[in-house]
This record gives sequence, C-alpha cells and structure tokens, in this order.
Amino acid sequence: MSNNDLWIRDILASYGVIAMIILCIVIWIIRELPKLRRNTYKAHLLGFEMECAELASLYKEHLFKVLQCIISNDEILRSMGSIRILEIGVKTGENIRFYPEGTHLIGVDWNTKLGEYLVKSGRSWQFSHVIIERLIVGDGSSLEGIPTGCVDVVVTTRSLCSVKSVRSTLQEIHRVLAQGGKYIFVEHVLEKEDTFVRWLQIALTRTGIWPSLFGDCRLDADCVTEIENTGFEKVSWTSLALEGYVSHPLHLFLSRQHVFGIATR
Repeated sequence: MSNNDLWIRDILASYGVIAMIILCIVIWIIRELPKLRRNTYKAHLLGFEMECAELASLYKEHLFKVLQCIISNDEILRSMGSIRILEIGVKTGENIRFYPEGTHLIGVDWNTKLGEYLVKSGRSWQFSHVIIERLIVGDGSSLEGIPTGCVDVVVTTRSLCSVKSVRSTLQEIHRVLAQGGKYIFVEHVLEKEDTFVRWLQIALTRTGIWPSLFGDCRLDADCVTEIENTGFEKVSWTSLALEGYVSHPLHLFLSRQHVFGIATR
C-alpha cells in the first residue's frame, strides 16, 4: 500500500469517527426536540408570561372594569346577574381574577390539562368564583362548536400572536359575540419601523427560531389593522410599552409594545 493510500485511509478513519459523533448528536437532538420545546414553553408560561401579566395588571384592571356594566344576552344568565366570557389562550388563568362573580367561562387553549389545573391545582381557589362551562382544545381559529351570538365577552391577551390564522380567529370572535358584546384584547405588536428591535422580531420569527421554542408565538404579529377590518361597530385601543423587572429581560425587550383595547360587536 502506497503512502498516499495510507494517508487517505488515516483521513477517512479520523473524520469518519467525527462524522459518526456528529450524526449521533443530530439524531439525539431531533429525538429530544419535542420534549425540549414542551419544557421550554412550560417554563416560559410559568415564568415570563406570569411576570408579564403582573406588569400589565394595573392596565388590565382598568380595561376589565367594563365587565361590571355588561348585561348578558342570555336570558337565564341575565336573570342570575351573570355573563358568559370566552377566553382564547387561558394560559395560567391570570385574567380570571378580573372576571365578575358567577361568570360562566368558556376556555380555549392547547393545554389538554387546563381543566385539571383550574380545578385541582394549588391555585384553583383563585378560580373558584367562576363557573367553567366548557374547555376547548384549540387556538380559536375554529369555534364551530359554539353557537353564533351566544357569548357576551371574548378575551385575548398575548394570544393572537400564536393562532393559526388571525383573520379566521377574529371572524370567529365576531360571530360568537352577541350583538353589543365586547371583545377585550391585550396583544403585543411590532416595534416602530426602522428600529433594530423590529428587525430582530422579524428575523427571529421568519427563521422559525422563536415560534419553535415559544408556542408558535410570532414576534412580527400586528393585529390592530385586522381587528379594525373585522366588522366591529366600534374599536378603541391605546398602545403601551410594558416596563419593569422580569427574569427574562430579552423576552420583554422583544415583546414589550402592546395594544390594549375593546371592540364592540
């Protein structure tokens, strides 16, 4: 065997081992990726999303005051002094504390264990003032099981960014709301044009990096125009940048700009 042949054999042997190691690592990552995504998103929900909800609590308290003035379109609920609220993206239930006593709640969320969490978890006492009427696994883009005009209020907070179709979801919200019903929304939106943060939001979203780790969240979502074009009788909103301490400041840096608003059917 010539020296050249020996040199080629040594190269193949050396790099063959490296290639096998890399292949094994890639296979392991592919196999563990779903678990990694679940754990990352769970930590995100129980960490940053709860902190973010706390930063917004004073603004939401003001926004949700409108619930005290709503009279249900449902005759039975009206006689009981109750209303029906449909919330898309219940997450950890941070909005439920703002709901009036006796509220009938329809929850929409991808979490198949949401019912167990609301009823049996250590925080279940915080949700005991509402009546859980129904829980739907989904994202709100299809609410075909809910009759037209049967809901008094629909709520979304930091949820439109991760639905399959913002337009379909808003059309469904408009459909299920009773005449005169309210759609309350708190959604993060893009930063101003020609800023580095906006560029980063778009880049992280369109490369799929951010959505893959954080429940399909799109940092480049901008829902205001879609809401205004859905056919609501009236839409009012204000923009606000959340500020304060969170354990993951990068997350707040990338999703601090919000719109707080109410649309009337």
